[in-house]
Amino acid sequence: MTGPAARVGRWLRTWSVAGLDETAQRARKGRLAGALYLTADGYAAFVTVQNPQARMSQTIIVGMVAVLAVTLLCLPWSRFSDSVLIWPVVPSAFLTTLGEGGFGVLDHYQPIYVLALGYAGLVLRPGRPAMLAALNLVLLGVVAGLGLQRDGLVAIVGVICCSALIGELIATATSLQHRQLADLQRLHDGLRPLLGAQTEYDAAQLVSEMSARLLDADGVVTMVPDRAPQDPTQDPAPDPTPAPAPDPGAPVLPLMGTLTGLGTWGGGSGPDALRVDLASEQSGIGVAARRRQHLFVPDAAHSPLVSPANTARFGCASVLYVPIVSGTGLAGVMVIWWTLPLPDLDRFTDQMVELLSIQAGPVLERVRQVEDLDRAATTDPLTGVLNRRAFEHGMADLADDAVLLLFDLDRFKQLNDTQGHPAGDRVLRAFAAALASSVRAGIDRVCRIGGDEFAILTRGDGQVARAVLERLAGVWTQPEGVGFSAGFAVREPGETPERLGARADAALYEEKRGRRERARV
Repeated sequence: MTGPAARVGRWLRTWSVAGLDETAQRARKGRLAGALYLTADGYAAFVTVQNPQARMSQTIIVGMVAVLAVTLLCLPWSRFSDSVLIWPVVPSAFLTTLGEGGFGVLDHYQPIYVLALGYAGLVLRPGRPAMLAALNLVLLGVVAGLGLQRDGLVAIVGVICCSALIGELIATATSLQHRQLADLQRLHDGLRPLLGAQTEYDAAQLVSEMSARLLDADGVVTMVPDRAPQDPTQDPAPDPTPAPAPDPGAPVLPLMGTLTGLGTWGGGSGPDALRVDLASEQSGIGVAARRRQHLFVPDAAHSPLVSPANTARFGCASVLYVPIVSGTGLAGVMVIWWTLPLPDLDRFTDQMVELLSIQAGPVLERVRQVEDLDRAATTDPLTGVLNRRAFEHGMADLADDAVLLLFDLDRFKQLNDTQGHPAGDRVLRAFAAALASSVRAGIDRVCRIGGDEFAILTRGDGQVARAVLERLAGVWTQPEGVGFSAGFAVREPGETPERLGARADAALYEEKRGRRERARV
């Protein structure tokens, strides 16, 4: 586009503050105040020249406004705070209403109110243009009460009120634009760490934090599907047909399953903040998951989609359910709530939430797949406990108070020879489950390091090891007549992993030999 319209557009863009940082915005708004003062001064000079009854004092006021305009253009606005921006508009009230009104010619300077209150709406927050208009009306009442201004009072009041309305509209629109730009910047800043998340927990936590900040919510829980655990005591279901190729369109999140709040933000939301079984509870989470659309519940207390227990627990008045989408379907659901009721969400907020869910979906799916691959690389596929690779990593990074327990199943080879490997596999899975139930979850490592050989890496002293053995003896019922032998060693200062393993192995051998000798006797 060329011509006068293009030139006007380029000139307007030079005065725009959108996209600038706060310092640059402040400097441009200050220069804009100077430009408006020059415009008003030019108009006042024109009116003064056209008025044959103009007095010298009016000319002096025009000169004062010119000096003020030049001063505003030259001030280093970037060094001041935002609160200083109100001062350019305050002198306009006294110079215009008291100055020109004192000479009884205020009815000729009404357009200046439009400039002053329009500028107030551009640079100040909503409410300030109305305050400036009230100041002008008070000053107008003073000059009218003194009999200095008699002509056009009704028109002047109307112009001031209309200019205030225009200023408030500008202030509201500008404030909304600034809020939206700030939300976009927060979303942009939050996506960087989200895209770099390495674990599902970190990704879910970042999603919850970003949602809370964007929506000014009181609490957020990011729900992710539970990984279905396999019962180690049961045989896997036989399937003679080859496994089909994965369907690219299959959803990541099954609608019949359990969702757990992994990432949380806000009061009342802890690691166990929310847990939903979609098969038994018809909640807003399930509706959002099936529709693949976010669902807003303005009145949570009277909605069947919100659990009364959760309403009482979190004090939520309004709830928003947002499905987290990925390339293959659903990767989770965000549950966002406010303790004060919200009538509705604006369109911009809807778009921001949708954009966040679209960005978060692939990240959650990626980190979950990576974690599954890492877990598969360090997990024994038969028993579900850690494998030898994980055991070797643990041995290479031993704590100073490490304790190593070794286990060997008795009469296991005889079971395999007489009843076959399926029976042996069932015993191995049962023993792994017994070991896992005898240790501290998240602290101790249970590993299968050979055919019927297992190990536990823990910390403490001999009492810790004996406590594990006592618990194991209480839960192991010797299925198929298979018992176990065990030996342990507590790490000595400066002891190498090889030496610790050798001592634990020697203790296990002594235990097995003692069992054989007792059996012969």
